[in-house]
Amino acid sequence: MVTGVLCFGASSGHAQTSTQAQGEVGAARMSGASGTQNAPDTSGAVSIASAQLPAASEPLPLSGAAYRVAQDAYAAYARHDYPTAVAAAREAIRQRPDVASLRLLLANALAAERHSGEASRSGPGSRELPGDPNALTGAALTSAQQAYNAYDAKDFPAAVRYANEAIAQRPDVLRLRLLMIDAASAAGQDADAWSADLDAVRRFGDRDELSLRRRFIGNRLAPKASGSSYAALKRGDDAQAVALARQTVEYEPDKASYRVQLIDTLFATNDLAGVQAAASAAIAADDIGIMLLTLHGYALAAQGKTSEADTDFSKVQQAHDATQRNQRIARVIIADVWIAEGEAQRALDLLAPLKTNGDDTDPPIALRRYQARQLLAKASSQVPAVAPARAVTAQAIDPARRPVIDCTVDQFGASCDVYAADPGFFAARASAAATTAKDRTGAVGYAREAVKAAPDDPQHRIELIDALSAAGDAKSATREARRMIDAGMDAAMPDLSAAYIAQRAGDSRLAYEHFRRADEAGQLPARANADAGYAAWRAHRNRDAAKYFERAIDANTAVDATIATSAAPTTSAAPAVPKEVANDALNGGNAPVTPIALNDIRSAHADVTRNWGFNVSMNYRGAGIQPGFSPSPAQSTSNNWQTGVEAYWRPFGSLGDRMFEVYARGYESFGVKGGSPSGADTLQAAVGARAKPFSQIDAIVAFERIIPIGSSVNPDWLARLAYSGGFGTARRVDVPSWWTAQIYAEAGHYLNGDSTYATTNLEFGRTFRMDRYSPKWTVFPYAVIGADYDSTVDHSIPLGAGIGISTRYWMRDSMYDTPRSYIDLSVQYRLKITGDDRARGVFFGATYSY
Repeated sequence: MVTGVLCFGASSGHAQTSTQAQGEVGAARMSGASGTQNAPDTSGAVSIASAQLPAASEPLPLSGAAYRVAQDAYAAYARHDYPTAVAAAREAIRQRPDVASLRLLLANALAAERHSGEASRSGPGSRELPGDPNALTGAALTSAQQAYNAYDAKDFPAAVRYANEAIAQRPDVLRLRLLMIDAASAAGQDADAWSADLDAVRRFGDRDELSLRRRFIGNRLAPKASGSSYAALKRGDDAQAVALARQTVEYEPDKASYRVQLIDTLFATNDLAGVQAAASAAIAADDIGIMLLTLHGYALAAQGKTSEADTDFSKVQQAHDATQRNQRIARVIIADVWIAEGEAQRALDLLAPLKTNGDDTDPPIALRRYQARQLLAKASSQVPAVAPARAVTAQAIDPARRPVIDCTVDQFGASCDVYAADPGFFAARASAAATTAKDRTGAVGYAREAVKAAPDDPQHRIELIDALSAAGDAKSATREARRMIDAGMDAAMPDLSAAYIAQRAGDSRLAYEHFRRADEAGQLPARANADAGYAAWRAHRNRDAAKYFERAIDANTAVDATIATSAAPTTSAAPAVPKEVANDALNGGNAPVTPIALNDIRSAHADVTRNWGFNVSMNYRGAGIQPGFSPSPAQSTSNNWQTGVEAYWRPFGSLGDRMFEVYARGYESFGVKGGSPSGADTLQAAVGARAKPFSQIDAIVAFERIIPIGSSVNPDWLARLAYSGGFGTARRVDVPSWWTAQIYAEAGHYLNGDSTYATTNLEFGRTFRMDRYSPKWTVFPYAVIGADYDSTVDHSIPLGAGIGISTRYWMRDSMYDTPRSYIDLSVQYRLKITGDDRARGVFFGATYSY
């Protein structure tokens, strides 16, 4: 069956539909649709709008010979055989003069042959059909023809004017209304086109031709109305915002975001009944999903209609076709309702299935669980005379628990997201925007506003800590973290976030506990393994620390292997954690660690797995040449050698930034000149303990018992204090050379002998890694200044300065450990600055550390 074509003017951007392919081709060519090569001049064609007839006067369908001839005519037109199309169309019209679409085909074919005048005279409007109640005559026909001609010439304002003149003469003719709507739309007069469409609906009913046009017109009007509604809401004109939002929904009722925007404006006016009605209309129009159903239930609950709200909430819980995020947010909103109604256990049960997801839904879920537990604890400590009833009065729910609707409006309209209740939401959003704009002061200010608006929400405090850290105010960031821990807010956060806040606050034990819980729940991401290891290390949980460090190194090895075998490695979204990560070893979980970070992890692993070791040393002229604990200095001004061996044990294992060791050693002096004791006569042993009591200060205290072996040694007690510091003292793996400075100072007092000694030296130079031979070999040339004091010799302080060179070779490394042993040789020459000859000459030291 060949039917007429329904077409919107192509220049207005409207679509065209047809149930007959050949007719569609003809209509497209007549309306000047783009994309057709060698398109004929159609300036004389009659507008397709003139072919529209009211439903009451639709012609009978084509059949028989007329149908076959019409098919031939359309096929000829489609293959650009216009003479054949003209002849076939004339024959079809002869057989069925009542079919307007055949006259339209004839007009198009004549126009394609550039017979413009004949095309105009042959169109549907040129000859009124016998018995047609919509036939035009007189002024109405003249105005209509002028309107069609103006439309074809793309003079759309004139087409509107002439169409209105024709409508004034014949308001009962639908096709004139359609022409006016199309012309106004093409002229950019969308508001007039919309009004004309609605006026036609009131007269003729909402026909397909009208609803289809209204849909496209509304799609263009809606974004403007949406933007105006958003602007009105921002300036506080809530009533205007609601009116414009309603208009937006009327323009484009199929877009869910516009309906959510309307609900947002109704919330602003506290019109809960309006929210209920708007959500109901959205659900009735199209079952959009669980979020509008959740908002509908919230509006009911907020009006005290708890039973009806529960019906909605039950449907929400049974819906599984929504996105995971919307399902989680919907449950949080419902939990807010039930917590407000005193149904804490019910809220906990609702949230129980929700696991940590690594996104922005985790913090509100953790907070609601905490609030529900607090409510249960409070209820259990009280024994009310009458069981509390659920709130049933209007406005029973605090507006602070109202869901947040966040709409972004641009030239394409509104895009709205729904979040769980958060009084500090928009201040936090402003802080994030300020951070993006690198306005650090503004970011801190907005973050403080968010905390003020929602003081019990730990997420905003985390954001404040982030902002303070970005602004360089580390002390304030640490202080805020400490306040959170002191207030017990870690219980209201996901374990991973709580672990990092505790780490920032300096509470390693608490950080370790939260990392462990996250790990046991299977929610510790690969990038957090190293951080968990450092927390366990500082909490003196060495076995767990070693396990986490090994997992971090294994993960890095796996990432390295993936990158090595992939030309274009992909990245995946990392779980959300606070930015204040102190040791984010895996850089977001999708890239290998840096060489420095990996070396730090391996070094920490070597420390947590070390429980004992030993050192062998030999020195010439002075024990202070080697940083670290050394045998006691010889009480003589003579040049001498001293050698010793020491073994130590850590009874508690590694203590992180602190240390406790017990040790035993033996040593002697030899080559002593000037008649002083030498060799076996000076052999002595010592047993003692030493500790590093402060985590931030490299100071060590020791106390030992001197046990005489040689005849020249007296039993004694020795108290010692040492300090070391500097920079660049560890072997680096990121650069081949680096500046190094190290200072070592030690003082000791013999209790029985009532003597005191002290030694110190400062070295500054540049360390070179000898990669050409081995990356484990370093050489350190330096300048040195040193001083010594011994109360048994005299009360002078020999001071000397000079140059020296040290070389060290590292050994016993593994996949998980940095080298755990080394051999170090050092030689230096000093010139005397003041004091006796102890300040000048050659100094030598050799150490083997295992």
